Amino acid sequence: METEIQEILEALIDSDLMDFKCFDILKQKLIEEKRFREIVKIGIENGLIRKFPRDLFDKVCEQNIRAPFEPIQLFIDGANLGNCTIMSKIISYSMNNIDICGGTLDILKGTKNSPDGRHTWISFNGNIIDPTLMITIDEKLKTKLGYTEENRYNPAIDKYYLAAKEYANDPSLKKGK
Repeated sequence: METEIQEILEALIDSDLMDFKCFDILKQKLIEEKRFREIVKIGIENGLIRKFPRDLFDKVCEQNIRAPFEPIQLFIDGANLGNCTIMSKIISYSMNNIDICGGTLDILKGTKNSPDGRHTWISFNGNIIDPTLMITIDEKLKTKLGYTEENRYNPAIDKYYLAAKEYANDPSLKKGK
C-alpha cells in the first residue's frame, strides 16, 4: 500500500513541493480512506484528477498580500488547511471566469479543521480546484468524491472582490520595484 500511495502522491505533487504542509490533508486521507484512495487512483489514470496547476500555484505566489510574509509561506505552512474560503478567494485572484462554491466534502468530516465537513472550493472550466486537497478534479467526480454543493457565486460581480483582486495582481506593488 505504501508504494501505491507514493505513486499517487508523485502523480499529484511536484517533487519540490512534496514537503509543503499544504498537502497534509491529501496525504492523510490517501492513507486513511481506502475508497478515496481508489477513486483518486482511477481518476489519475483517466485524467480526471490532476495536480494543482503549477502555473496557478506560481501566480498565487507572486501576488501582493497584506501580510508580513511572502505568499508561498501560506503553502509551506499549510495555511490552506481550515481556511478553504479565504484560500479559495486568494487562489481565485489569479484566475478568471470562476465560481466559488460552498457546501460539504464527506472526507473532511471529523477533521480538526472541519468537523462537520464544511468546505469551499473553486469551480473553473468544468473542474474543481480544491484549496484543501490542493488538486484539480473533473466535476464528473464531484458526487463520487462526496462534494455536496449548497451555494455558488460569481465573485466578479462583487466590487470589493474585484478591488482585492486588482491589488493582489498589481505589478507596481511588487517588492523591488
